[in-house]
Formats: sequence, C-alpha cells, structure tokens
Amino acid sequence: MAAATGRRLMTVGIFVHPYLPAAPALAREIADWLRAQGVRVWETDSLDERVLFPHLPDTDLLITLGGDGSILRAAHHTAGHPTLILGVNLGRMGFLTEAEPNGWKEVLSRMVKGEYWVEERMMLRAVRAGGYPLWDALNDVVVGPGTLGRVVHLEARVDGDLLTTYVADGLIVATPTGSTAYALAAGGPIMPPHQRNILLVPVAPHLSLDRAVVLSEGVRVQVVVRSPFSVSLVVDGDAVAELAPGEAVEVGASPRVARFARVRERDYFYRTLMARLVPRR
Repeated sequence: MAAATGRRLMTVGIFVHPYLPAAPALAREIADWLRAQGVRVWETDSLDERVLFPHLPDTDLLITLGGDGSILRAAHHTAGHPTLILGVNLGRMGFLTEAEPNGWKEVLSRMVKGEYWVEERMMLRAVRAGGYPLWDALNDVVVGPGTLGRVVHLEARVDGDLLTTYVADGLIVATPTGSTAYALAAGGPIMPPHQRNILLVPVAPHLSLDRAVVLSEGVRVQVVVRSPFSVSLVVDGDAVAELAPGEAVEVGASPRVARFARVRERDYFYRTLMARLVPRR
C-alpha cells in the first residue's frame, strides 16, 4: 500500500474532454463525490494555459478525463506548479493514466486519505537557436519533414561534438516516458519512467546510423538541418515551428518535471506495460 504523504486534497480540478461523450457525466459523478468529502472542485473543458493558470497555484490535483494526449497537455501547464495529475482513462492506451472509468472511486478514496505517492517524470526542453522560444516535452521532440516521402539530413551533436548525420524520415529525441510512444514505434528501447536519460531514435534511417542511442541526463543534443528545405519541429505531437536549412534546435533535460499522483505499487510500470502491449488471449 502507498504510504500517506500527509498532504490533504483541498482543491481538485477536473478536465472534461469536450469530444468524449462519456466525460461530462463522469465528471459530474466525480465532482459530486469529491464535494461530499469536503473537497473544493472546479471543472474545465479546455487545457489552455490561460484557462488553467488562475487555478493552478491553489489546486492540489488535476484529474484528466481522456487519454494520454490529455495528460501530455496537462503536464505542459502544471509543470512548475504544485498541482499533481491523475488520469482517468477514456482513451485507447492509457500508459500515463492511473484509473479506469469504473475504478475512480477506489483510487480517489485512497487519495483523500493521503494514501498516495508522487511520481516525478523527467521532461525535455527544446530551445531554438538564439535561446528563444523554448518548449517543454514530456514524451518527445521530433525533427522531421513536413511532407511525406522526403528524407531529411539531420546533423546530431552531443555537447558540441558531432555524433552522426542521419538520413532518415526524422529524428526523435525522447524521455523515458516517451520511450513507449513514437520512439517505440520507430524501434527504440523501452525505458523505465523513473530513469533520467535522453533517447535518440532515427525514424526509418537510410544508409546511416540505424540504432537508438541512450544518452545521460546532463547532455545537450543539437540537431542541425542539413537538408536544402525546411523541416518541422514537433513537441509532444504538436508542430510548433519550421526549421530552415542550417538552423538548429538544442534539446536537453528541462528544469521542470511532470508530477503524477499514484496509488499503485511503485513497480506498476511493468504490469501496465504488459497489459497495454501484449494482447489478451
């Protein structure tokens, strides 16, 4: 059983996914139950920073009713705040979620009593040449072509030293959390989420380094565009910028972390991994 943290839940926010039919009714059920326990509750159907920011300094827990995509967006905006995240899985995979729709009451009952622990997960920070703007990622930073069917030439440097030049459909720079996302689909290794490493995984490499590379937390990875055309910079699935030929993005560990509330045992990751990846017979 998880040890009590001593932190009582005073205020809880609930993200109600606007495109999932089951979310509004479930949100009302959870909100009514929490209020009966003496917890203040607010709800939102947007994970926009402008909507969340006024609430976060006083919010102990943000419950997301959705999938891993909802949790990624929540992590971007709660990083740097004391707010914890708890996901109720209304999506497909649910690697990051803590509860299923029929099990939320058991999870929250334990949390209200303080029977939970806090899991901190490493994030990445991507910085465009010149130092601004910057983006934080829980899963990955991807540099790749904006047009399908075009390979890109990407020079990868680690702490200023040339590692290799990839000729590929793209390059994934991932966290251990992201090792079970796009990086896994591209053939990368699975890494436990408590590790603090940076993972480089080329996407469909052609006559270039075709193995994933695991780097230590403290390194800085610089990706330089060597193709004669612009490429896309994608952070946790969102295209945030175009990089011109010769332009670079630098990626390293972010000073911020994503903080999750957990009631399962601390080795839950491996059981979840098998449940999600190995089809039941």
